[in-house]
Amino acid sequence: MGKLTDAANYVITRIKRRHRMMPVGNPVKVNFGSSLFVQEGWVNVEGSFHGFFANWPELFIRTLYRHSKASQWFGSEQDYVTTLRTHTFVHHELDYGLPFPDNTVDYVYASHILEHFFPDVAEFILRDAHRVLKKSGRIRICVPDLEHVVNLYQAGKKREALYFFFRDSKAGKFYRHRYMYDFELLKAALEKAGFNSVERLAYRQGRVPDIDKLDNRPEETLYVEAVK
Repeated sequence: MGKLTDAANYVITRIKRRHRMMPVGNPVKVNFGSSLFVQEGWVNVEGSFHGFFANWPELFIRTLYRHSKASQWFGSEQDYVTTLRTHTFVHHELDYGLPFPDNTVDYVYASHILEHFFPDVAEFILRDAHRVLKKSGRIRICVPDLEHVVNLYQAGKKREALYFFFRDSKAGKFYRHRYMYDFELLKAALEKAGFNSVERLAYRQGRVPDIDKLDNRPEETLYVEAVK
């Protein structure tokens, strides 16, 4: 289903690639590449078919749950239905940037998404995040920590380490990693995009709202915040 889904998403998101919308909220909080890890009050930019079918009829969403890998993240079908029908999703491919006007967002959050893009595309996405943020707006980026992966390899856990680089041949786009970051690499990418005051923070510590609910996978994750 992965390759077929990727192909369908490519066509749909390419058609909508130039569309921009005014994000809603006070403050305006955007979670890009959210997948299904969402919280109330956030605008969730998601390129997978989950985001496309959000707010469709409940019967259809239940059918989607049964024929997708959503059960890996949700313990129940009802949780899946509630998530898609009660949160704000914007179906959009991040290769085209963020679908919002300049200087309209207060906070940007992105967890375990940047590593799924080649470095030049990731740099473009960070520049676009800088574009949509208001002056003094804040971004929080969470990625698998390359230093953690290297430590796994050096400790003899080679298969675990290689999993961060190589996935099953049938894995869809949203499961494949195309780059990795340690703090220095991510700091350089953020500064190149125009951000200031780049700092490494701990799990669920920082100045972006709701990170006590949004942050996950603390054992492998690098948490970084920066300011426009």
